[in-house]
Amino acid sequence: MDKLKYLIVLCLFMALMHMYAQTSAPGTAMPDSLFPAIPDSLKIEKPAMDSLFYTADSISYQYDLEQIRLYGKPKINYQQAEIIADSLLIDLKHERAFSYGYTRMRDGEQLLIGSNVRYDVNTQTGILDGGNSMMEKGYYNGSEIRKIANDIYDIDNGRFTSCDYAEPSYYFWAKKLRIYRGDKVVGKPVITYVNHFPVFYFPFISMPIQRGRYAGFLIPEPGYNSTDGKYLRNIAWYYPYQDFADLILSMELREKTGWKASFNSSYKKRYYYNGGINATYQNNLSQGASTNDWSLQGNHHHDLANKTSLDVNLDFISNKRIWEGSDDINQSLAQRLTSSVSYRKPLGSSYLNIGSVYTQDIINDRASVSLPSASFNFPSRPVAELFSASSDSWFSNLSYNYSLRFDHTGELRDPGYSFADVVWDNSRDPNDPSGNTYLNEHHMGLKHSLGLSYNWKYRGWLSMRQGMDFQESWMDRDKKNNKLVRGGDYSAYIGSNFNIYGVRNFTNIPIRSIRHILSPSFSVRYSPDSRQNEDLYSFGGIGVRSSEKAASFSYGLEQKWQLKYMQGGNEKKLNDVFTLSSRGSANLYKSEKRFSSISHSMNFRPGNISLGSLNLNPDKFKLGDIVLGYSSQFSLQQNPYLVHWDELNLTNQYFSQSISLGGSAPYYNYFPQPKNIMFDSFGIADSLSEIDQFVEDEAKDNKWSISVTHNLYAPKDIFRSQSSNLRLGLSCKLTDNWSLSYSNYYNLKSKEMISQGFQLSRMLHCWKMDISVNRRNEYWDYRITLFNLLLPDALRFQTRESKKY
Repeated sequence: MDKLKYLIVLCLFMALMHMYAQTSAPGTAMPDSLFPAIPDSLKIEKPAMDSLFYTADSISYQYDLEQIRLYGKPKINYQQAEIIADSLLIDLKHERAFSYGYTRMRDGEQLLIGSNVRYDVNTQTGILDGGNSMMEKGYYNGSEIRKIANDIYDIDNGRFTSCDYAEPSYYFWAKKLRIYRGDKVVGKPVITYVNHFPVFYFPFISMPIQRGRYAGFLIPEPGYNSTDGKYLRNIAWYYPYQDFADLILSMELREKTGWKASFNSSYKKRYYYNGGINATYQNNLSQGASTNDWSLQGNHHHDLANKTSLDVNLDFISNKRIWEGSDDINQSLAQRLTSSVSYRKPLGSSYLNIGSVYTQDIINDRASVSLPSASFNFPSRPVAELFSASSDSWFSNLSYNYSLRFDHTGELRDPGYSFADVVWDNSRDPNDPSGNTYLNEHHMGLKHSLGLSYNWKYRGWLSMRQGMDFQESWMDRDKKNNKLVRGGDYSAYIGSNFNIYGVRNFTNIPIRSIRHILSPSFSVRYSPDSRQNEDLYSFGGIGVRSSEKAASFSYGLEQKWQLKYMQGGNEKKLNDVFTLSSRGSANLYKSEKRFSSISHSMNFRPGNISLGSLNLNPDKFKLGDIVLGYSSQFSLQQNPYLVHWDELNLTNQYFSQSISLGGSAPYYNYFPQPKNIMFDSFGIADSLSEIDQFVEDEAKDNKWSISVTHNLYAPKDIFRSQSSNLRLGLSCKLTDNWSLSYSNYYNLKSKEMISQGFQLSRMLHCWKMDISVNRRNEYWDYRITLFNLLLPDALRFQTRESKKY
């Protein structure tokens, strides 16, 4: 231990010496008297300021006043500033410039238009009358614009907007407005105008206009509902960490139901790792009682060297109360939560997998663990490779495979289980006098399996396969509490399958050909008597067979229909438009009723059918690209001993079908607004045009669709179903600016609406309003959001309410 301390002190000393060696020499060092300094004749002193350039058609000099007057397309350039006006005056003595009449200015990326500019060349400050300006996220103007610092502008009677219309659809007016270029806009007092009508008043406002990610507070959401009372949500601080992580700390205050604190983070480093974490702590007030709940969700994926990877998924909650009224339907309906850690590493031609799983039953307050588990599967490989034999040798079709698995599992049935119960602690149930029942039960074991198979084809069409499988399991104890026990079993099998093809061609109909593929298969598997394993447990992936001698005969018949058809002069294919599959098995050692139930499944998938276009009003309204989609499936079972001519004995019937219809519809803007072209004369790309193009592309999404899905289950009679459910989905644009989406889930059997929701959206050029209402289980909620498409974080107003009924 002392050696370690000395080593640490030595490392720190060497680091300090290295830092000292990198410091600059003091400036008070004495010159060498033997070698006097020689002046550099080529050295030119840097001027105090950059040169000022000016051009014009005509120039007038006033030497006594040290002034220059420019006429006829005059222009002044100084560093990143440029002034173009009807006429200009340059005062060389006081280092100032004046413009008269219509003036255009460029200050870096800032564009300004106005009249009568007074500009101080030395301080790079100035004043512009009746100014208009464009920057990266909006336009502003005022009666007077003053540049008071390098990137700061003051505007009297200022107006700011992100709308690119010549007459903006909205703007913020402020008596005093200040622009921090590339940072924010602040003003006081502020009135919001919509179509030149005042709608909001703010004593003070601050809006970020920064590009990219930057730290700061998010806009909180105040509101009121009958459950929480007055609330203030999203009291949040955002912090971007370097280029690959975002962090948000947030708080929620509720008048009647307490408070909630959250931490959210997401990160991603390309080629290395990515993930996120969400932690919440809540103090909930209900019926005079206070409860504290927490939740933790997270995921992490890490790519290590040599194709090795590590994955972590976390999902924990203290009580489901924390998700009551959640906007996430998966949280509202959750019954089990699963957390896991997995490690995957290449080993030979396969992978070694190591992991742990914790599953929490939040309804019954139980849990199960796999802590840890490990597996290695060696894929099927030819035996000939072991002997470097030729691929033409007789055993080139002989293959082997091997797998190894370790597992430790635990079932925690005691609601008050401790950490020791999770790791390893077998607790018997005190209410069971026999002592055979456990409250908390753990098992540990090892299993390995070996298989040999021989595959070949007879005459090139009949596929044959035969082989043997052996497996052995070791475990910590058996049902009689014997320690370190083992068991094993083996089986042998033989099987065959082949395909029969039938093709029917047509000439006078759109369907050119139909191909029918018939695929029968059968196999026989023999398993010896393994009842000596009856005292062994079966858990996780560990276990062996423990039944009587059996010879299982399995058979199946799969049929597929495929089409070729003509559409628009082109030949198209539709694979597996209809499939029919039947499978069953029999135990040949049984003396009676050897055959088990036969399972049938049918699938009909015609794909999407183009219906062309529909003219509802010629040359005015046309539904185009109409597509109809349909799919269905039906499955059932039959007991062969109960099938008669008058009774087919169809049981466990499940039927599901889905139909959808979609297309596009035209929407016209009959009253287009003229755009702001004031700054087009600068001849540069408008940074707002790209975002505006995005807004227009969103508005041009003219797709519509409607879908209906129905499924039912019947133990015996399909017309007397045990369960029957209907799902409906609708999405369309009502007008050029209004869009609607709706979905529901309805139980036809109980005539109960399980969930439904709709969202109505209104495009307001550079704004968008969303109104959504959702209902599921015992909760309903609504939300109204109005946000700016260019400044969605800074300009967002919303209200919402959720309630349990």
